[in-house]
Amino acid sequence: MRKLYKYFITARKDLKWLLLLSIVIYFTIEVVLIRYDELFTGASKIGQFFSKLSISYISAFIFYFIVVHIKSQKDKENIYEWVGHKAYSIITSAHLFIQPLMQINDKKAKFEDLKEKDLSKLLKSIDRTAKQAPYLINGENATWLEWYEYLRKSTEDSIKEILVRYSHLDSEFIKILSRIENSLFFYQWNLLYNFEYDKTFGIYEVQIQTYLKLIDDLQIYADSNFKKFQFRTSEFVGYTRK
Repeated sequence: MRKLYKYFITARKDLKWLLLLSIVIYFTIEVVLIRYDELFTGASKIGQFFSKLSISYISAFIFYFIVVHIKSQKDKENIYEWVGHKAYSIITSAHLFIQPLMQINDKKAKFEDLKEKDLSKLLKSIDRTAKQAPYLINGENATWLEWYEYLRKSTEDSIKEILVRYSHLDSEFIKILSRIENSLFFYQWNLLYNFEYDKTFGIYEVQIQTYLKLIDDLQIYADSNFKKFQFRTSEFVGYTRK
């Protein structure tokens, strides 16, 4: 019964209001007005018409609710479990672009503690060719650039998997993913390899700032739509948000 109620409250509001109106009209006609004489000739026929119309809508709603809506919600839950996992993976990867850089000077630093005004100073202080990243290649710590490459590839793969499998998802979600996928953060990636005179991430500050703002948009959307599935996805991505 609780599950049915959960599914019922997710139905469209306009359909639920029409259901309530139909129930009120039906019982008003069949229980109250039927006991009184006609106010004018043909009033009873008009009443019967609206009574039948109301019961038809009630029947149609029940059919829609059981056959269409419940199945749609179950499909949505199953899809959102996987899509939510991928969305939070993208968010986590973005945080891991920055958090390890912060932990060079403060081992307990977290991405959430970073202030926007401090990002520029942080990026300009890191030698992207230094082998300090939390990622091993051939038994050695990777460079920060190699770490970024790894996270970038992971993010691009997650976005492509979502768009290829579920291109019919909410247009707002698709828009956010498309903006991330087509951001300068990815399209100007070669700058990190070609600029020899500056080995810091300072040359990529604008691209990173813009990217993090897009990730904030994804975070807001994910928390609004996938958060209730997070108890399933968090065990995969190791990420929780208060």
